[in-house]
Amino acid sequence: MYGREKIIIVENDIPLAARLSLELNRLGYNITGIFSRTKDALHFIEQEFPDLILLDESLKGELNGIESENPKSSKFASPIIYFNKSNPGIIDKLLPETVVNGKKKLKKGLTDSFRKLQKKAGKSKVKNKEHCFLKDRIFIRNRDKMLKLSLDDIRYIEADRNYCRVFTKDRNYLIVTTLKEVDEKLTDKRFLRIHRSYIVNISHIDEIGNNFVVISAHSLPISKNMRQELFTHLQVI
Repeated sequence: MYGREKIIIVENDIPLAARLSLELNRLGYNITGIFSRTKDALHFIEQEFPDLILLDESLKGELNGIESENPKSSKFASPIIYFNKSNPGIIDKLLPETVVNGKKKLKKGLTDSFRKLQKKAGKSKVKNKEHCFLKDRIFIRNRDKMLKLSLDDIRYIEADRNYCRVFTKDRNYLIVTTLKEVDEKLTDKRFLRIHRSYIVNISHIDEIGNNFVVISAHSLPISKNMRQELFTHLQVI
């Protein structure tokens, strides 16, 4: 399969997917598509079958047609390799016998590529932290200018596909970035990602239910595994 088969990447972190594509191109692989949403990948597959799908493990539950526990019964013939970018050594699954011979080479290529990207990302984060002076505020792009927002004023941040909405007391702002990227950059301890679609400023939480929190009269869902995590950041009596 090496150097001939068509491969698509399904990963909601588009900059990372693009860098991974470049790394794999250098190894001789033919990357024919990069998709942040599984429904876009499905549409592409309906027009042109790739020989292999590289799929972010965190998107497994959103497949609705790409994935099947039994590859032979799948609607699509394309085998899938799941990857976990936080643990590049875990790259496996759903490779039929026809491509087993190329698995080791591709696995090594993917693992090496992710480790290179992680190393670059680590250096970039250190550099960014060294030059960060105004830690009580952020600047967001609003039309043709950068707008200052105090961290105290932010109530919560909501995912909107590849965008996010930042909610303050009086208004909200649409920014062109994913919630994952916001979570990685917003290191202030007041902010906690309580759900795949929400980051909240815990200092503005007014009420906590079994599966929701209330901020400024808005009820926001909280994941079951994050409810206990939230309590570790609060004083509870």
